[in-house]
Amino acid sequence: MQEISAVTLVLTERCNFSCPYCPQLKGKNTLKISDIHSFMDFLQPRLAKEVWLGFYGGEPLLAWPLIAETVGHAKKKFRNKFFFTLTTNGSLLKKEHILFFRKNRFKLVLSYDGLAQKHRDAGSMASVEAALADLRILYPEGYTVNSVFTPRTVPLLGKSRERLLRQGHERLQYALDMSAPWGKRDLAALAGELDRLAAIDRGQRAKRGSLPPENFRASGDKGIFACFAGRDRLALLPDRTVWGCEMFHTLLGHDPRNPDYAKYCFGALEEFISMPAAKRSAIASGYAELRQDYFFSDKKELCSLCPDLESCALCPALAALATGIPAVFPSWVCQVKKTVRRAEARSAAAASGRSRPAKNVRA
Repeated sequence: MQEISAVTLVLTERCNFSCPYCPQLKGKNTLKISDIHSFMDFLQPRLAKEVWLGFYGGEPLLAWPLIAETVGHAKKKFRNKFFFTLTTNGSLLKKEHILFFRKNRFKLVLSYDGLAQKHRDAGSMASVEAALADLRILYPEGYTVNSVFTPRTVPLLGKSRERLLRQGHERLQYALDMSAPWGKRDLAALAGELDRLAAIDRGQRAKRGSLPPENFRASGDKGIFACFAGRDRLALLPDRTVWGCEMFHTLLGHDPRNPDYAKYCFGALEEFISMPAAKRSAIASGYAELRQDYFFSDKKELCSLCPDLESCALCPALAALATGIPAVFPSWVCQVKKTVRRAEARSAAAASGRSRPAKNVRA
């Protein structure tokens, strides 16, 4: 196992929202501060100099005291430099929370689906938008809005982006629900909305001169994606089990009898702490096999044979939510990824075409 540079604390299974696309296990389990201290203290000699420490749920603000106490413990007992992150639905976010997050330089992700959320749960919008308004005033540089779209709600993607921009929110990103099938009509709607999104962002760039990196744009990075869960990152779950990444608990945690459970779970907290180093390394090596060129679809389509291999990155757990098998994904996931890449290529071509100097004109 390498030095640990990212630690995730899933504080609670409880959540006050019921988003239909959310795959996380719902329950009543919540971590105790003693569990967090034991986990962090055990990891202390194994931590990198700089560590990302993320707070998740459920809804993590339902366990607010754990956040404040953990930050205090990390700053008091550890010499490492921590970068704190938190993902929340925003409905419980108060000004005192925002001031705490600003003081400790948190990077916040506020999950808000905009118009898609209005169609699903209009009653939740007032509290979330009030929190967003407070964030825009009190901590404008510290938050990103993440909006999730399903095959049903993807036609609202562009309008939702425009609405959030009008409200003054600049750091915007989107995600797509990979647990529900995307048909041909859904993919066509997605392509149209991504073209609209790119046009919106080009307009914003023309006005402002630049865009925050969270916004829609093509990535120039190429290479074969590999999952580093379990190697340089670990997660502690509310049921007190330890995993390389919380998404593997989401995928496998409901069934300890599944052979993959033992392959990717480091066991309960006490077991993880007392586990021989060789056994921890053996479990970590299972995660090391999660390279994109080893993935394949439920139709036996091999990623290693795809010409887009080095331009594609699939989370092996997230993409497998519909199959239940890590690194095995439904074929429509591949079509979604291709639709996104093509839209990004069109956007890049439009941007470069507009900025390219005319022929026969000297600079």
